[in-house]
Amino acid sequence: MINDTQKLKAIFCIACLFIGSLFSQTLHAQTNDWNTWLSVELTKDFGDKFKAYLSPQVRYANKDGLDEYFLEAGMEYDLFSFLEVGGNYRYLINERQTKSTEYFHRIAFDLTGKYDISRLEFALRTRYTNYDELDNNEGFNDATLRYRLKSEYDIPNMKLTPSIGVELFHQLESKEINKIRYILGAAYKINKRHKVELDYLLHTYSNNDRKSHILALEYKIAF
Repeated sequence: MINDTQKLKAIFCIACLFIGSLFSQTLHAQTNDWNTWLSVELTKDFGDKFKAYLSPQVRYANKDGLDEYFLEAGMEYDLFSFLEVGGNYRYLINERQTKSTEYFHRIAFDLTGKYDISRLEFALRTRYTNYDELDNNEGFNDATLRYRLKSEYDIPNMKLTPSIGVELFHQLESKEINKIRYILGAAYKINKRHKVELDYLLHTYSNNDRKSHILALEYKIAF
Protein backbone atom coordinates (compact mmCIF):
# COMPACT_ATOMS: atom_id res chain seq x y z
CA MET A 1 0.00 0.00 0.00
CA ILE A 2 1.14 3.56 -0.74
CA ASN A 3 1.15 5.67 2.41
CA ASP A 4 0.32 9.39 2.63
CA THR A 5 3.98 10.44 2.66
CA GLN A 6 4.70 8.57 -0.57
CA LYS A 7 1.62 10.14 -2.15
CA LEU A 8 2.82 13.61 -1.19
CA LYS A 9 6.27 12.87 -2.63
CA ALA A 10 4.64 11.85 -5.88
CA ILE A 11 2.50 15.02 -5.94
CA PHE A 12 5.59 17.15 -5.28
CA CYS A 13 7.48 15.49 -8.17
CA ILE A 14 4.51 15.85 -10.53
CA ALA A 15 4.20 19.54 -9.62
CA CYS A 16 7.91 20.05 -10.36
CA LEU A 17 7.51 18.38 -13.75
CA PHE A 18 4.42 20.48 -14.50
CA ILE A 19 6.13 23.77 -13.69
CA GLY A 20 9.24 22.68 -15.62
CA SER A 21 7.03 21.94 -18.62
CA LEU A 22 5.38 25.33 -18.25
CA PHE A 23 8.79 27.03 -18.31
CA SER A 24 9.82 25.21 -21.49
CA GLN A 25 6.57 26.04 -23.29
CA THR A 26 6.95 29.77 -22.67
CA LEU A 27 10.24 29.79 -24.57
CA HIS A 28 8.10 29.97 -27.72
CA ALA A 29 6.23 33.11 -26.63
CA GLN A 30 6.58 36.23 -28.79
CA THR A 31 8.46 38.26 -26.17
CA ASN A 32 10.79 36.77 -23.58
CA ASP A 33 12.82 38.84 -21.11
CA TRP A 34 15.82 37.27 -19.42
CA ASN A 35 16.98 38.58 -16.06
CA THR A 36 19.44 37.81 -13.27
CA TRP A 37 18.93 38.66 -9.60
CA LEU A 38 21.85 38.53 -7.14
CA SER A 39 21.40 39.08 -3.40
CA VAL A 40 22.83 38.50 0.06
CA GLU A 41 20.65 38.06 3.15
CA LEU A 42 22.04 38.67 6.64
CA THR A 43 19.78 37.38 9.43
CA LYS A 44 19.88 37.53 13.21
CA ASP A 45 17.63 35.58 15.60
CA PHE A 46 16.50 37.25 18.81
CA GLY A 47 15.13 34.37 20.86
CA ASP A 48 13.04 31.60 19.36
CA LYS A 49 10.34 33.72 17.74
CA PHE A 50 11.82 36.97 16.46
CA LYS A 51 14.19 37.43 13.50
CA ALA A 52 15.56 40.53 11.74
CA TYR A 53 17.30 40.64 8.38
CA LEU A 54 19.12 42.95 5.98
CA SER A 55 19.34 42.19 2.27
CA PRO A 56 21.01 44.11 -0.57
CA GLN A 57 20.06 42.96 -4.09
CA VAL A 58 21.15 43.77 -7.64
CA ARG A 59 18.96 42.95 -10.65
CA TYR A 60 20.16 42.74 -14.25
CA ALA A 61 18.09 42.74 -17.42
CA ASN A 62 20.22 40.80 -19.88
CA LYS A 63 19.39 43.07 -22.80
CA ASP A 64 19.97 46.34 -20.90
CA GLY A 65 22.51 45.48 -18.20
CA LEU A 66 21.94 46.84 -14.69
CA ASP A 67 18.20 47.32 -14.18
CA GLU A 68 17.69 48.09 -10.49
CA TYR A 69 19.22 47.65 -7.06
CA PHE A 70 17.92 48.06 -3.54
CA LEU A 71 18.51 47.60 0.16
CA GLU A 72 15.82 45.88 2.20
CA ALA A 73 15.46 45.57 5.97
CA GLY A 74 12.76 43.56 7.70
CA MET A 75 11.63 41.45 10.61
CA GLU A 76 9.58 38.30 11.21
CA TYR A 77 7.77 37.12 14.34
CA ASP A 78 6.19 33.73 15.06
CA LEU A 79 2.79 34.32 16.63
CA PHE A 80 2.25 30.56 16.80
CA SER A 81 4.08 27.52 15.46
CA PHE A 82 1.91 27.69 12.35
CA LEU A 83 1.52 31.46 11.89
CA GLU A 84 4.12 34.17 11.23
CA VAL A 85 3.84 37.93 10.76
CA GLY A 86 6.45 40.22 9.25
CA GLY A 87 7.23 43.48 7.56
CA ASN A 88 9.98 45.16 5.60
CA TYR A 89 11.15 48.42 4.09
CA ARG A 90 12.97 48.69 0.75
CA TYR A 91 14.90 51.63 -0.72
CA LEU A 92 15.02 50.98 -4.44
CA ILE A 93 16.86 52.58 -7.36
CA ASN A 94 15.66 51.93 -10.92
CA GLU A 95 18.21 52.53 -13.64
CA ARG A 96 16.52 53.75 -16.86
CA GLN A 97 18.05 53.92 -20.34
CA THR A 98 15.69 56.52 -21.83
CA LYS A 99 14.98 58.72 -18.80
CA SER A 100 16.34 59.73 -15.43
CA THR A 101 17.02 57.20 -12.72
CA GLU A 102 14.00 56.58 -10.47
CA TYR A 103 14.09 56.32 -6.67
CA PHE A 104 11.42 54.53 -4.64
CA HIS A 105 10.38 53.58 -1.14
CA ARG A 106 8.51 50.30 -0.71
CA ILE A 107 6.76 48.94 2.35
CA ALA A 108 5.48 45.40 2.81
CA PHE A 109 3.54 43.48 5.46
CA ASP A 110 3.26 39.68 5.56
CA LEU A 111 1.05 37.04 7.11
CA THR A 112 2.28 33.47 6.58
CA GLY A 113 0.64 30.20 7.55
CA LYS A 114 2.74 27.02 7.66
CA TYR A 115 1.84 23.36 7.72
CA ASP A 116 4.15 20.32 7.77
CA ILE A 117 3.37 16.83 6.56
CA SER A 118 6.30 14.52 7.22
CA ARG A 119 9.23 16.15 5.34
CA LEU A 120 7.02 18.43 3.25
CA GLU A 121 6.44 22.01 4.37
CA PHE A 122 3.63 24.11 2.88
CA ALA A 123 3.61 27.88 3.36
CA LEU A 124 0.82 30.24 2.29
CA ARG A 125 1.88 33.87 2.43
CA THR A 126 -0.28 36.96 1.93
CA ARG A 127 1.81 40.09 1.36
CA TYR A 128 0.69 43.72 1.07
CA THR A 129 3.09 46.03 -0.79
CA ASN A 130 3.00 49.68 -1.77
CA TYR A 131 5.48 52.00 -3.53
CA ASP A 132 6.24 55.70 -3.26
CA GLU A 133 8.36 57.46 -5.90
CA LEU A 134 10.55 60.10 -4.29
CA ASP A 135 10.32 62.57 -7.19
CA ASN A 136 6.56 63.13 -6.96
CA ASN A 137 4.13 64.23 -4.27
CA GLU A 138 1.47 61.55 -4.73
CA GLY A 139 2.64 59.35 -1.88
CA PHE A 140 2.23 55.58 -1.85
CA ASN A 141 0.09 54.70 -4.87
CA ASP A 142 0.75 51.15 -6.05
CA ALA A 143 -1.01 48.93 -3.52
CA THR A 144 -0.79 45.22 -4.33
CA LEU A 145 -1.80 42.05 -2.52
CA ARG A 146 0.37 39.03 -3.29
CA TYR A 147 -0.71 35.46 -2.56
CA ARG A 148 2.08 32.89 -2.57
CA LEU A 149 1.82 29.14 -2.02
CA LYS A 150 5.21 27.45 -1.70
CA SER A 151 6.28 23.94 -0.77
CA GLU A 152 9.70 22.62 0.27
CA TYR A 153 10.81 19.03 0.60
CA ASP A 154 13.49 18.07 3.13
CA ILE A 155 15.39 15.21 1.46
CA PRO A 156 16.67 12.69 4.06
CA ASN A 157 20.43 12.79 4.66
CA MET A 158 20.97 15.58 2.14
CA LYS A 159 21.78 19.29 2.44
CA LEU A 160 19.72 20.12 -0.65
CA THR A 161 16.10 21.28 -0.22
CA PRO A 162 14.05 21.62 -3.43
CA SER A 163 11.04 23.92 -3.60
CA ILE A 164 8.17 24.83 -5.90
CA GLY A 165 5.61 27.60 -5.70
CA VAL A 166 3.26 30.03 -7.37
CA GLU A 167 2.46 33.66 -6.51
CA LEU A 168 -0.43 35.85 -7.70
CA PHE A 169 -0.10 39.65 -7.83
CA HIS A 170 -3.45 41.38 -7.20
CA GLN A 171 -3.29 45.06 -8.14
CA LEU A 172 -5.84 46.76 -5.87
CA GLU A 173 -6.53 49.86 -7.97
CA SER A 174 -7.37 47.92 -11.14
CA LYS A 175 -8.84 45.02 -9.13
CA GLU A 176 -7.14 42.39 -11.27
CA ILE A 177 -4.44 39.73 -11.12
CA ASN A 178 -1.88 41.42 -13.35
CA LYS A 179 1.06 39.04 -12.84
CA ILE A 180 1.71 35.42 -11.90
CA ARG A 181 5.08 34.18 -10.67
CA TYR A 182 6.01 30.49 -10.92
CA ILE A 183 8.88 29.30 -8.74
CA LEU A 184 11.19 26.30 -9.08
CA GLY A 185 14.34 26.20 -6.97
CA ALA A 186 16.57 24.63 -4.37
CA ALA A 187 18.54 25.66 -1.29
CA TYR A 188 21.88 24.13 -0.28
CA LYS A 189 22.94 24.26 3.36
CA ILE A 190 26.70 24.73 3.49
CA ASN A 191 26.83 24.66 7.29
CA LYS A 192 24.84 25.88 10.27
CA ARG A 193 25.17 29.55 9.35
CA HIS A 194 25.62 29.61 5.57
CA LYS A 195 23.17 28.66 2.82
CA VAL A 196 22.93 29.20 -0.94
CA GLU A 197 19.59 29.35 -2.75
CA LEU A 198 19.04 29.20 -6.50
CA ASP A 199 15.58 29.85 -7.98
CA TYR A 200 14.23 29.92 -11.51
CA LEU A 201 11.26 32.28 -11.75
CA LEU A 202 8.76 32.74 -14.53
CA HIS A 203 6.62 35.88 -14.69
CA THR A 204 3.51 35.94 -16.88
CA TYR A 205 1.40 39.08 -17.36
CA SER A 206 -2.34 39.43 -17.90
CA ASN A 207 -2.20 42.45 -20.20
CA ASN A 208 0.38 41.27 -22.77
CA ASP A 209 2.23 38.23 -24.13
CA ARG A 210 5.50 39.13 -22.45
CA LYS A 211 7.21 36.49 -20.31
CA SER A 212 10.06 37.18 -17.90
CA HIS A 213 12.55 34.43 -17.03
CA ILE A 214 14.64 35.11 -13.94
CA LEU A 215 17.61 33.30 -12.43
CA ALA A 216 17.82 34.35 -8.76
CA LEU A 217 20.90 33.51 -6.70
CA GLU A 218 20.96 34.34 -2.98
CA TYR A 219 23.61 33.77 -0.34
CA LYS A 220 22.24 33.62 3.22
CA ILE A 221 24.26 34.19 6.37
CA ALA A 222 22.84 33.69 9.87
CA PHE A 223 24.45 35.36 12.89
